[in-house]
Amino acid sequence: MAETVYKYMKIQNRPYSINDLVSNLHNEYGKVAVQKAVDKLVAEGKIFEKIYGKQKVYCPTQDSSLDVEELMRIDKELQAHANEVENKYQELEREIKVQEALLSSMKSSITIEEAKKQKALTQQRIIELKNKLDALMEANGTEDLTESKRKAEKALNDYSREYVKRKRLCTEILDCILDNYPGSKNELYEEIGIEPKVVQ
Repeated sequence: MAETVYKYMKIQNRPYSINDLVSNLHNEYGKVAVQKAVDKLVAEGKIFEKIYGKQKVYCPTQDSSLDVEELMRIDKELQAHANEVENKYQELEREIKVQEALLSSMKSSITIEEAKKQKALTQQRIIELKNKLDALMEANGTEDLTESKRKAEKALNDYSREYVKRKRLCTEILDCILDNYPGSKNELYEEIGIEPKVVQ
C-alpha cells in the first residue's frame, strides 16, 4: 500500500493532500489507509509533510542533485496547492453556514399543514365578521353611517358655539350686576339660583 502511494507520488512529482491522493487513486483505498501509508513514508523520509494553515500537503523527497531553482519551483507549487485547498475549505465553510442558517429558519417557520389550518381559521373568521357586518348594516337600514357621523359632529359644533356665546353673555351681565351688588359673587349666584360650575 505504502509503495503504491509512493510510486504514484514519485511519478507525479507534485504536492498532494490526503483527500487528493484518495481521489486520484480512484478511491481504491480508504482515507485512513492512505493516511497510514503517508505517515509511514514520512517516517522513512521518502516524502515530506508541509503544513499551510489547517492543511497538510505531502510531496516526495527530491534528490539532492536538484538545483535550488527546481526546489523553489516545487515549493511554489506546494504553496499554490495549499492556497487552493484552503480557498476550497473556506468556500465550503461559508456554504455550510448558509445552509445551517436556512435550516434554522425553516425549523422556526410553520409547516404547510399548520399554514393550511391557519388559512382555514382566518377564512372562517372573515365569513363570521362579514355576516356580523351585514347584520349591523341591515339593522341600521341603508342609512350612510358616514353621513350620520358628519351630521352629528356638525350639530355638536353648533351647540358648542352657541353655548360659548351664551355663557359669555351671561358672564358679562353677571359682572355688571356684581359691580353694584353688596354681597359676594357666590351670594349673587345663590340668590339668582345659578349653579357656578355652569357659567364658570
